[in-house]
Amino acid sequence: MLKSTYLRNICLSFVFLLLSSSPAIFAHEGHNHENDTVITIGKRTYIHFQSVLLGYQYIYSYMVKGGASEVSGLAQNVIDAATQGIQTEQDGSGQHMMQHILEGAESLKKAKNMSERQEAFATISNALFPFFEQWPNQLMRSRLKICRCKSGHQWLQPENCPTACPYTLKKTSNCLVIEETVY
Repeated sequence: MLKSTYLRNICLSFVFLLLSSSPAIFAHEGHNHENDTVITIGKRTYIHFQSVLLGYQYIYSYMVKGGASEVSGLAQNVIDAATQGIQTEQDGSGQHMMQHILEGAESLKKAKNMSERQEAFATISNALFPFFEQWPNQLMRSRLKICRCKSGHQWLQPENCPTACPYTLKKTSNCLVIEETVY
């Protein structure tokens, strides 16, 4: 009886040792990958990422409504959140994503016309898409959907809002076909 208990404890210790020394295999934010092609962010950066998404949603809303003056102020919120995200994220794909978001937000703040705003908004969108394509559960968690119009533009928008393209120059004409990607 003493030998079996002793043997069982040694086996369990060995199993725990193996599990604790191997890399994690769960898909969640901060997941450690061998290559840098998968975008990951740490838990501290995730808070700033959520702030970026909130600012992005407000910018989307004002772009659809045509509110040009509000967009630059909202871009500053995204700049602040992305800057903090860059500071908290270690070198790697997550920091690279936050850097692209920062560059897009800075361009959006400096934009002088609707075309420049749309181009800067597309830069931010394009920086966000790879994260959500790799982690579709985060798309659901953030209650967002990816939309694409027939002209090829893509954007994120809240899943409970009517679909509207932020890239149409005339607010009276909407895209004829908009595809929604809901994961």
